[in-house]
Amino acid sequence: MCRLKTKASIKIAALNINRHGAKNIGDSENKWPFIKSMMLRKKIGILIIGEAHMDAAKCAEIERVHGSDLKIFFSSLPNKSNAAGVAVVLNRNLTNVMGIQIHEIVAGHAMSLESNWHNEERISILAVYAPNKDNATNAAFWNKIEIFYEEHPRIMKPNIMLGNLNMVEEPLDRLPARRDASSITEAFDDLKVKLQLVDGWRNTYPDKLEYTYTQKKTGQMDRHSRLDRIYMKSTDMENTFDWKIETPGVKTDHDLVSVNFTCKNAPTIGKGRWMMQPYLMYDKEIKKFLDSEGKHLEKELETLENAELRSPDHNPQSIWARFKADFVKLARQRAKIVVPKLVKEINELEARITLISNDLTLSEDERSISTSLLKE
Repeated sequence: MCRLKTKASIKIAALNINRHGAKNIGDSENKWPFIKSMMLRKKIGILIIGEAHMDAAKCAEIERVHGSDLKIFFSSLPNKSNAAGVAVVLNRNLTNVMGIQIHEIVAGHAMSLESNWHNEERISILAVYAPNKDNATNAAFWNKIEIFYEEHPRIMKPNIMLGNLNMVEEPLDRLPARRDASSITEAFDDLKVKLQLVDGWRNTYPDKLEYTYTQKKTGQMDRHSRLDRIYMKSTDMENTFDWKIETPGVKTDHDLVSVNFTCKNAPTIGKGRWMMQPYLMYDKEIKKFLDSEGKHLEKELETLENAELRSPDHNPQSIWARFKADFVKLARQRAKIVVPKLVKEINELEARITLISNDLTLSEDERSISTSLLKE
């Protein structure tokens, strides 16, 4: 049984972070505070990190600072942690971190995690960061994973495989469109068939054009591709919803891919209690209220230290309750103003990117340039 009281659905995502930024965990350029913030804000239960550049010391330092919210498992290249690397990050607030089983499949590139994520529901996740050295290396990578599962039949096969695959199956997942080497696609297809996996996003959006990575080279046209993908066991597709490609809020050249996975016979879940979003603390009206009304509250509480001045209607508990009610009322009002504006801007931008990516009346060069400009 899970020790954490979990929900019957969980958001699973993947992001290639293109290194962790500044080495010092306290530096503003270090990416892990942003990764944690993104996971909490987007309610991601399990996040797969590509190009993690992780070792035991870095992992311990990250968990020292963010360990109350995050639990990290990783696989790194032998004696070379500053390259490649894949990590699985669990959100302690949303999923169980006890009784986890980890299997390293290809050091620094592939690992599996088994977890009782909700009650007795057990899930196996295959996290990948495929090598991009050359065609032969990428093809061999998929063969190694296939051989691993053949040689370890007792290890649970994945319900989900996700991460940066550094290859695409179809030309429409690249802009300009082109086919990947048949040696890669055939090796990958063999693995996909053996593990009974399907491309969930493409299965949901069969004709949509969208990309997760932009390659920039000086003096050349930007190239776009859907390298980051989530594959689901075909029998589990009916238990998924809300497939997304979105801007991560972490400095990287990849987009975040995600899906919500539910257990079978999951109950209908309501909206839950209201909670103020942390970014509202930067709102001018909120700050003004806390400054003025907070000082007034502090003075009143100091006055009421004299018990003779208290009454059933005027005491520390009652004035604190009024202050809290006024604050929540204002926060709700400001959320309706601030949040829709931010969401509207993001949605409009993403809609324009999708529209241009799917506009076949434009040339590939025009779509590539326009998409790059909007993503910047």
